[in-house]
Amino acid sequence: MARIRLIILLGLMLRVAALAAQTADFRKLSGLARQAALESAAFTRGASDGRILTAFVKTDNDDILARYGCHQHARWGDIIIASIPLEQLAALSREPSVRRIEAGARASLCVDTAAMIVNVLPAYEATPNHSAYTGEGIVMGLMDVGFDLTHPTFYDRSTTNYRIRALWDQLSKDTLDSRLPVGRDYIGTEELLAYGHTADAESETHGTLTLGIAAGSGYDTRYRGIAFDSDICLVANAVNSNTKYIDSTDVYKYTTATDALGFKYLFDYADSQQKPCVVSFSEGYPPYLNQDDSLFSSVLDSLTGPGHILVVAAGNENRNDTWFIKTAERPEAGAFIQTNQKEALYRLTTEGDVRIRVYAYRGENGIPTDTLMLDGQQIPSDSVVVYSFSCGQDTLTVSCYHNASSFIDDDVWQVLIKSEQYIRKLAPMALVVEGDGVIQAFGSTTHAFRKHDADPRWADAQKGHNIFAPACFQAAISVGASTHKPDGKIDYYSSTGPAMNGLRKPEVVAPGTQVAASMSHVYAPDWAIVGYSEFNGISYPWGADSGTSLSAPIVAGIIALWLQAKPDLSPQEVLALFDRNCWHPDDSLDYPNNIYGYGMPDAYKGLLDILGLTSVRAISQHQPQEVDIAPANGGLRLTFASEPTGSLKVSVYQLSGSCIFQTTLAVAGREVFIALPSLASGVYAVQLDAAQFTHCGSCLVRR
Repeated sequence: MARIRLIILLGLMLRVAALAAQTADFRKLSGLARQAALESAAFTRGASDGRILTAFVKTDNDDILARYGCHQHARWGDIIIASIPLEQLAALSREPSVRRIEAGARASLCVDTAAMIVNVLPAYEATPNHSAYTGEGIVMGLMDVGFDLTHPTFYDRSTTNYRIRALWDQLSKDTLDSRLPVGRDYIGTEELLAYGHTADAESETHGTLTLGIAAGSGYDTRYRGIAFDSDICLVANAVNSNTKYIDSTDVYKYTTATDALGFKYLFDYADSQQKPCVVSFSEGYPPYLNQDDSLFSSVLDSLTGPGHILVVAAGNENRNDTWFIKTAERPEAGAFIQTNQKEALYRLTTEGDVRIRVYAYRGENGIPTDTLMLDGQQIPSDSVVVYSFSCGQDTLTVSCYHNASSFIDDDVWQVLIKSEQYIRKLAPMALVVEGDGVIQAFGSTTHAFRKHDADPRWADAQKGHNIFAPACFQAAISVGASTHKPDGKIDYYSSTGPAMNGLRKPEVVAPGTQVAASMSHVYAPDWAIVGYSEFNGISYPWGADSGTSLSAPIVAGIIALWLQAKPDLSPQEVLALFDRNCWHPDDSLDYPNNIYGYGMPDAYKGLLDILGLTSVRAISQHQPQEVDIAPANGGLRLTFASEPTGSLKVSVYQLSGSCIFQTTLAVAGREVFIALPSLASGVYAVQLDAAQFTHCGSCLVRR
């Protein structure tokens, strides 16, 4: 039996910190805020070192923040985002009018390069040209990392008009006269092109790729984005992979609260232009489940609404087993720990009492040689207990934090296992739970579960229940990744629901495997590149990658087209459009579900729905596959991929559904011009009926 020694309780931690400064009210602090307060107290002894925490603060006292030297950046009712001097954090938390101080750690990118096939052109191509709806008049907001602002895909199709309007680079070192809590923003064509690329673009190209998928013109390639005529507003934020660009004294400035300010920046810009906005976000983190996510979720509720839509990647967490459950009928359940790091973090939800055990197996007889037992009844709510755990010659620490959840009725437990060496090199270890009622354990791809021959009893690891935050929040439309094969089945890595907070997620899926678009000419990995284009004397790369990172901007682009048709479209109306206009990759399932959500969106059918044309039986709800229909010289130009056989019937409908023109003709050649009567400016539906199915369908055109 391993020697178990209780090192410290939260009360002792507070006493240690209080040697240098008065104790914080840790019940009000999120995990990252608590860490910042302890660090400040232990290492700065209460003196000012200039460090700042960007955090959500819940208070109805308008004066309290200024009293402690805080700077307010944004407010929604009693929720404020503020910069808090670390040396004032403890004192601020003790104020009775301050009910909560929350900040979460940086997110990770939702891209999975493991699925990449080198030098293979992607199966996914841009949707057919919606000549009536291309995103014009819509702001495509996108928060990501690694933007090449000079790529020709961010101009219009003629490369005469530059479409990026504003950028807030949170990692920029040029902060003189900046009104923003970190970095600065760049506005207008001249300033943006002079800046050239974001601070992290020498090692990141993710944002250039996702933006190209959502809104790129494609320049001289077939890699055109969805809303290729939209205006573009960007935020370059901080993630786990670009922390080398952050000074060590500034790490607490980059939190989930800073990301929330990024979302606000994007929506505020659109409001300033009096245009609707859809925001695409291809990042995320394992949700905390407890109160650490509560204010972030509430702020996103406030930011979204009619004309303000947020689309978020669901995550790529389904590559490993990340969940197991002990049902009420079973006395215990467990799984082995799997991680390539020196620590592993797991979250538990419990209906009643829980006992947590960690077993280590250094022998081959299926009997644990080292055991750590934690009794939940001995760990009060809002407290941390830290134990030492001897595993052979190695000594680990196991921390257990217990509190209530603002999302679900169950209690939430965080179990953190730390080692001096990589855990994969240690003896196999199992996490086992026992107690009354249902107990669930949640990990992540980084901190996963597995089965192991060392003890077949602990074989409960499963996939699922692994949607990232903020995709798991109510305000976000979360997107999973499918293959682009004809069946559109979900790909192996795409996160599936339900989310940890119990919500059905994702809302939809879209192609996410081998998707190609623009990449940065400053940095693009060789394995990803599928071609180059020359522009202004520079070779600009195009590349392909996989992940829900690539699915989210596809859906954001589709919603931009829908916003152009209905600028006040709300998130609830978007879900209703999904319900009516998604196709179902797996007919054996009921929809919506926790794998596909509502299914795969049909952008064109959704447009017809918004315009009220789905009830007009004469108008097909699909576009012709081998005909391009475009307005030209007061009429229509039809260009065929293959020469038609037999007669062609052409009908033109108003949005009211009435047919205002119809003709039948024999087509000779692959191009035909049809003169139309004088029509008022507006959108019309053109219906083609022909002997060949690929020449049949409808298209929306704008005159």
